[in-house]
Amino acid sequence: MSALLKKIKAIPKIYALAIVLIVIGLALAVRYGIRTFFAFREMRYASLNNFAAGDLDVNLIRPWMTLRYIAVAYAVPQEYLLHETGIPIKIRSSMTSLRTLNNDLNLGWEGSTPVLQTKIQQAIIEYRKNPVPTGLLERGVRDWMTVQYIANSTGISAEQIFTQIGIPADDNANKPLGFLSDEIHYPGGPDALIRAVQHVVDTSPRSTPTP
Repeated sequence: MSALLKKIKAIPKIYALAIVLIVIGLALAVRYGIRTFFAFREMRYASLNNFAAGDLDVNLIRPWMTLRYIAVAYAVPQEYLLHETGIPIKIRSSMTSLRTLNNDLNLGWEGSTPVLQTKIQQAIIEYRKNPVPTGLLERGVRDWMTVQYIANSTGISAEQIFTQIGIPADDNANKPLGFLSDEIHYPGGPDALIRAVQHVVDTSPRSTPTP
């Protein structure tokens, strides 16, 4: 062990720094590579199953999906899903896969399906029978949100949002704002569109009871 320490100390500082930078670079490459893979999988799945059309079949939900991904795809407030499934209400939970959340909560599996997945499917079905605006879990508009998700979360109609931001509602309600902005070349880009929608949310009267 002492011989190894001596060899490490003998390495010139410039080489040691280079090694450290290489290790950090590799770690970042792996991290962002994984993120890119997950993002590609999410976009491809959404495209193949025409998520932009809305009114999705709950059987399209998969264990790799995060709560946020499901909430936006099905336009059901995250806070509602968290409440109905007994998941602690916190931002971190929304970015964790169903598989991981299910294991963390020790809910078990039904064959190849996590019990939490079944609970969320049932929660979506119940929500569609009786929509409840809960407010936005993040307390603000984000680029990954759709107008329909924002409408269902806040109690402001999608039609009202589209009218006030000056965008036609046709086939746009279920597109994430970042994507929608790029598609229609919104003046000022995604940030400007987010600010416009946020203004509607901040200035429009609505009811936001908790489930």
